[in-house]
Amino acid sequence: MPIAQCVVRQATRDPPSGTLSRLGASAGVALLAFVVQSVAASPEHLPPALEFGARDCGFCHLAPQGGQGHNERGLWLLAERDRRGVAAIDVAWLAAREGERSRERSPRTEEQTLADRTAQAGQPDPSAEESSPAEQTGPPRDHKRPFDYSTAHGDWPAYGGDLGARKYSPLAQIDAANSGKLQVAWIWEAFDNHRYLGGGERKVPDGFKATPLMVGGRLFVRTAFSAVAALDPITGKALWTFDPGTGDGPRPAMFGFSTRGVAYHRDARQEGKGEDRILLTASDGWLYALSPETGEPYKGFGKDGRVDLTQGLRRPIRRRAASWNYAPAVCGDVLVVGNQTSDNSHFARRGGNWQDNVPLGDVRGFDVYTGKQLWAFKTVPQPGEFGHETWGDESWRWMGNTNVWSMMSCDAERGHVYLPVTAPTSHFYGGLRPGDNLFGTSVVALDARSGKRIWHFQTVRHDIWDYDLPAAPVVTDLVQGGKPVPALAQVSKVGFLYVFNRATGEPLWPIQDKAVPGSDLAGEQTSATQPFPSWPPPFEMQGASEADLLDLTPSLRQKALAALKGVRLGGLFLPASEAGSLVVPGWGGGANWGGAAFDPESRMLYVASRRWPLLLKARKIDAKRFGFPYRIRPSGVDVEGLPVVKPPWASITAYRLDTGDIAWRVANGAGPKEHPLLEGLDLPDLGVPQNAPGLLVTRTLIFHGHRNGWQQPSSLRALDKATGAVVWAHELQGTHMSAPPMTYLAGGRQFVVVATGAGLEPGRLTAFRLP
Repeated sequence: MPIAQCVVRQATRDPPSGTLSRLGASAGVALLAFVVQSVAASPEHLPPALEFGARDCGFCHLAPQGGQGHNERGLWLLAERDRRGVAAIDVAWLAAREGERSRERSPRTEEQTLADRTAQAGQPDPSAEESSPAEQTGPPRDHKRPFDYSTAHGDWPAYGGDLGARKYSPLAQIDAANSGKLQVAWIWEAFDNHRYLGGGERKVPDGFKATPLMVGGRLFVRTAFSAVAALDPITGKALWTFDPGTGDGPRPAMFGFSTRGVAYHRDARQEGKGEDRILLTASDGWLYALSPETGEPYKGFGKDGRVDLTQGLRRPIRRRAASWNYAPAVCGDVLVVGNQTSDNSHFARRGGNWQDNVPLGDVRGFDVYTGKQLWAFKTVPQPGEFGHETWGDESWRWMGNTNVWSMMSCDAERGHVYLPVTAPTSHFYGGLRPGDNLFGTSVVALDARSGKRIWHFQTVRHDIWDYDLPAAPVVTDLVQGGKPVPALAQVSKVGFLYVFNRATGEPLWPIQDKAVPGSDLAGEQTSATQPFPSWPPPFEMQGASEADLLDLTPSLRQKALAALKGVRLGGLFLPASEAGSLVVPGWGGGANWGGAAFDPESRMLYVASRRWPLLLKARKIDAKRFGFPYRIRPSGVDVEGLPVVKPPWASITAYRLDTGDIAWRVANGAGPKEHPLLEGLDLPDLGVPQNAPGLLVTRTLIFHGHRNGWQQPSSLRALDKATGAVVWAHELQGTHMSAPPMTYLAGGRQFVVVATGAGLEPGRLTAFRLP
């Protein structure tokens, strides 16, 4: 038992039962001094919680050591005390809880300790008898368990596990010792796969990238064609389906028919008797609120059960110029929605004004009950708004993109939502938008209730690399200097990990401005400096010189030099050029939309990344016809299929986030060792090029889908959290396309689910569990 827990229990051994009186302030301070060393919660709440019966941090949290999400009891008590203006409150209703904790204060055997730990993590006692999944019918018996938007009770209520996008679950039934026994429990194929597998006009979707939710004894998954299914979590059988008809329409912008997921909102208005809802953003720009029980739209939401996302901004969004494939963010009773605008929307239409052709990337908040638009945050500030002066030549008038296409995260206690904003139009040439271009490529914190900016940090000024922030920032708490720090960790395409105080926006380690190369393209005015975090160290190669080129053999080095003859090499933030510039990482490199995973117990952060060098070569075009003087299309540069830079070409990196140092880094996969140019070489793992999957971290393991990409099938893999070593792998049906796995508890068993599907392969979910 940690010393902090022992001290807390000893000091609060015998508080009054019934109406609780105030403990001495000195005792609270002393306790705080001990607890702060071992928790990542909010220990400043402990002394007042002691006044109402707290024996340890488990009074307000889901574990005695704190963290893992609060259960709202402690915060409610503090608010109730202030509202009543009293120093003591009747907490006799907590007697049952104290009865549960009595076991912790008595001697225990090793078996009892295991039972307590598994129960604390929302798991069954391994010694208890369980009925087999085949014997169970209807919703699992644990569908009434508590709900608090965390994974602590065995659910997965948000795309990233919790609202803070941590992709963590405390479940521990599956560990390194027994992972070899994992078996396929069920496979679900999307009910609308016929749209591209059947006869008639085939519509090839994007890879199946869904991560389902698990709430209230049901799984909820969004298909590539914007339909939703509710599944029995034990059998994978469909309980209901909802199809808005998006798949019968034209191909949406960008990645076409694509998916990430849906959002879930718990209605707390009627003490658990309200109407929960599944929030769906369909690719063609319609927002729906569905009943989790039936899949039927709520008729009182918007107009006839849906909201038109193309309307409500200072100019309408053309439906064919944007898409909505990502799970919206729930923050309190506000639903926060971005969009994915067409990257080529800046090129002129025939007979039209190209400046009227650029879709807005503004982010909006909607009332989760009515669908009413509450606010719109202009990612390109208009006159009188903060940052307006960073858009030269009145580019703010027509500018678009600068959107949030990926997921967002929320600090529900503060009511803050965090946006990873992308690059402006045009992604690779900024001559028509001189200036820093706020809020392009920035982390932005908003008040979720009003949409007002709280703070921001621009990670790339005047972005001409498409270095948009690709994933939701991770909301968590760290311990630095013996004190808790509310933190926000943002991974990036450039390979930097940016860490801020999420309340103030102040970097936890200094970020320094450094001079970067200029551009030789006519009209381009690059930023003279860019921000470089002094710490943590980057997780990917940044920039490339001749010393960084492929050299596994002398012949390969000569081929790499020949492939880059005349190409400009240099450090990070190397602009495009007419001769061509080698950019490392390229726009698809570094971390991608799979984001990071964070373990709140060890305060370790894990991120998968890819090196992915790209050639940025500018070609002059008719500016009168197209609006822009250059067309710049990134292209791959390789040596007969091998990346032109040194491996590892894909990695997984683990950070000790309290200190910011790297604990370990491993190549992600063996890579193309069987390539003819590598034949006969004794090589370490090279990493699979272009592989940057989303990660799931549990109390015991790291899980991720693995696309080998070199004549081998995809698999689900489990890694040792301490070393990154692979401890288990199982072949998957279909191709894994980077979707993060998820895990949940149903019928007393822990399941792990991952999505596969690409091209004309069906969209699938595969669930694993122990026998």
